[in-house]
Amino acid sequence: MHNFDRGMIKWQPFNSVISSKQMVNEVLNKKNKIKMPLLSDEQRKIIEDKIIIAYYENESVILSYYYQGNILHLNEKIKKIDFTYRKIYFNNKTIIFDQIISVN
Repeated sequence: MHNFDRGMIKWQPFNSVISSKQMVNEVLNKKNKIKMPLLSDEQRKIIEDKIIIAYYENESVILSYYYQGNILHLNEKIKKIDFTYRKIYFNNKTIIFDQIISVN
């Protein structure tokens, strides 16, 4: 019997498994994305009031916000509020007011 080394050829089927795993993960991530929840004017006003109070009292806020199909959470103190562009600045993040879903 001859020992014939196929080199890299023997590993080629595994390359297709790896690429299909990445595609499956991408499909699952897209499937898990949600639409942005709609808030009433009253809900937006309550959120805005809580943010302003937390800013002036220098307290941390727990925000839930929408970003690219996901609901993310942030627990930090507000560094700055830009009322013109409706942005809220934290240490390492900037959130547009319209992305915010809830404040605790």
